Amino acid sequence: MWKAWTKVKKWQWILILIISVAIIYFSYPFKKPYFQVDYSTVVKSEEGSLLHVFLNKNEQWLLPPDTSDIPKKLETAVLSYEDQNFHSHFGVDIGAVFRALKQNIKAGRIVSGASTLTMQVARLKYQNSRNLFYKALEAIEAIKLSLHFSKKEILRMYLQHAPYGGNVIGYQTAAHKFFGKQINALTWSEAATLAVLPNAPGLIYPSKTSDKLLQKRNSLLKKLYEKEFIDEITYQLSVLESVPDDFIPFKSSAPHAASFLRTQYPNQKILNTTIDERLQHKANQIALKYKELYEEDGISSLAFLISDSKTAEIKAYVGSPDFYDNTHKGQVDGVRANRSSGSILKPFLYALSMDEGMILPETFIRDLPTYFDGFSPNNANEDFQGVVSAREALVKSLNIPAVRLLNGYGLFQFYSFLKEAGVSSLFRSADQYGLPLILGGAEVSVWDMARLYRGLANEGKFSDNIILKNETRKTQESAQLISGGSVYLTLDMLKDLKRPGSEYFWQKFNNSREFAWKTGTSYGHKDAWAVGLNPNYTIAVWVGNFDGESNKNLSGANSAGPILFDLLEALPADSLNEWFQFKEMDFQKLEICAVSGFRSSENCIKTEVVNAPYSMKSMKSCEYHQTKYLSHQLDLQTCSACWNKLGAIPTKLLAYPPDIAYYLRRKGTFIESIPPHNPECSRYRAENSSKIIYPNMDAKLFLPVDFNGELQKVICKVGHSSSVKKVYWYLNEVFLGETDRQHKMAIQFKSGWNELKIIDDLGGEDTQKVFAVVNQ
Repeated sequence: MWKAWTKVKKWQWILILIISVAIIYFSYPFKKPYFQVDYSTVVKSEEGSLLHVFLNKNEQWLLPPDTSDIPKKLETAVLSYEDQNFHSHFGVDIGAVFRALKQNIKAGRIVSGASTLTMQVARLKYQNSRNLFYKALEAIEAIKLSLHFSKKEILRMYLQHAPYGGNVIGYQTAAHKFFGKQINALTWSEAATLAVLPNAPGLIYPSKTSDKLLQKRNSLLKKLYEKEFIDEITYQLSVLESVPDDFIPFKSSAPHAASFLRTQYPNQKILNTTIDERLQHKANQIALKYKELYEEDGISSLAFLISDSKTAEIKAYVGSPDFYDNTHKGQVDGVRANRSSGSILKPFLYALSMDEGMILPETFIRDLPTYFDGFSPNNANEDFQGVVSAREALVKSLNIPAVRLLNGYGLFQFYSFLKEAGVSSLFRSADQYGLPLILGGAEVSVWDMARLYRGLANEGKFSDNIILKNETRKTQESAQLISGGSVYLTLDMLKDLKRPGSEYFWQKFNNSREFAWKTGTSYGHKDAWAVGLNPNYTIAVWVGNFDGESNKNLSGANSAGPILFDLLEALPADSLNEWFQFKEMDFQKLEICAVSGFRSSENCIKTEVVNAPYSMKSMKSCEYHQTKYLSHQLDLQTCSACWNKLGAIPTKLLAYPPDIAYYLRRKGTFIESIPPHNPECSRYRAENSSKIIYPNMDAKLFLPVDFNGELQKVICKVGHSSSVKKVYWYLNEVFLGETDRQHKMAIQFKSGWNELKIIDDLGGEDTQKVFAVVNQ
């Protein structure tokens, strides 16, 4: 054997080596993908249309490859122009090589290159010079390509990476940039144009003078007609079509969503979103409409989200009215920006308080001047009603009842709920936010508010928003943070809100399309909110200025509310006729006082049975109704010490505390007088018939100084029962005077601690400590 090998000649060894190297080369697979290039990032709607396209790192438009079939028109046009024998050769067309060689020798110069489409794929990858050496390398590469890829794959690689002039690369990109359409919608004329462009993109680059491009295209159309790929009528109509003379910009329907997704998924080139293209287009129109409308009032920015209440999918995403408005910071993503929440967190507190057994929609909440360790909330209308039902307090977005409710429910518990429900912007501790948390003391985003309110649509279960198709949720759906019963009652309260503008039109809308919604306005009128939902959609709207400028024209109802309802009416009509299902299993029957809304007691005069959340904690009984023993003439209260003399008739009475009674009378509410106790009774002790209602307990007063250097006086007020006629006032044990029926007095406090005391003509008394600071 060895002797046989020693007889092999040198040239044979070389031949064996060449064959071995060739076998190894042609057998060794290509690194996939074959083209290692940077593609443009593409953001698509749920229907597959383009929402936004980004330039790649080389400032080129190069759409990433897809697996859709190449349109037959384009395939026919390209092969007819570039490589008629594409399906019969093995990467190199030997016949074409000899023809080109003959033509070049005859012409004395290179007039034909004989490059096959497969060889052009190799040239597109390596970007080599066009000479014989590199042509030979391309031919070798073409043979290997034919061994490892199908003809369909090779054609696709060519079309996806062919140059079409300027920074336009690939047939899909060219279809959008030159014709503004998907590749499968091309006409024969357009297919022919794309077929001839890569042959010399620099020479026939589309411009205002596209004669050469027109000639090339028409020449190919004639060839297609002669080969009977198209009929005569198609040919005649095709040559009448104009050729492109400029680029068509890519659509940019959701630039903020696209920018956010590109940042979140930097290595993902095709981002298939859940955004509804039709709805996004309408949302953009509404955003521009209100931008123009509000600019006259100095309001330049807005943002909103529309999500599917059931699936959590985002259907429209508007981060600002105009992404390219640099004057008003249009590239800021208002959906992700953190802004003061105003009142939009209140519904969740009311729902949680129902689960805690503190309230039902009918329950009284005090609406009085209130102080909490230096914090004194006030209603937007700077008025007090004494008491108000939870329903009315939420619908009117009263601040004092909400703060009192939060104080009773627990600041930390509510803060913990917000964190667990998905509010990601809370970067301080609960104590640092304090009770103002419920009035806008924290900043939230449109993104989080859409998620939070969608939790109400999902019966108190909260989950992440979804914006990518088939996206895996970052966290599992939360536990039941609010009971289904409390959610239903809260949504029923929110449904009572009236639409901005004409009440007639709101009632017309409300009668046919039930919708729960809440507005909010931040302190200083810097942020306006409106968030609403029904079983199918959740909408969150913010209006304001990105620079944080305050504007008195900003309000939730008048600025964000109209946008909310324009968006609502842009939704599919059949999605607006549903309301949340009442589930009996979520409720229990509870007898409550018809006046106070608390659990009825034996003293309540009138009661009613309502639906209460099944899992709510025990509710306290009504304290406003009391049973008093009256004399036979019903003009005096009696006790065991004077029953025998005057009688003892048990009578149920509505007895408001003095502070509540004071403000109810101011509002014109008739309060029936409660007879005083028998003054001649030996065991009689003065009742708490009067109470200092301003200043409040342990209040801190800042006393301004008049121009003459004297401290200004403070108007102090006393609430009282209807039987009280006179009140006697004392400051630091010094008698100041008396008031008759209208119990107010201007008092000049000294700097430091003061003790204010009052005694009424029934013997009732009250004392408050007041700390005064001179404000120089």
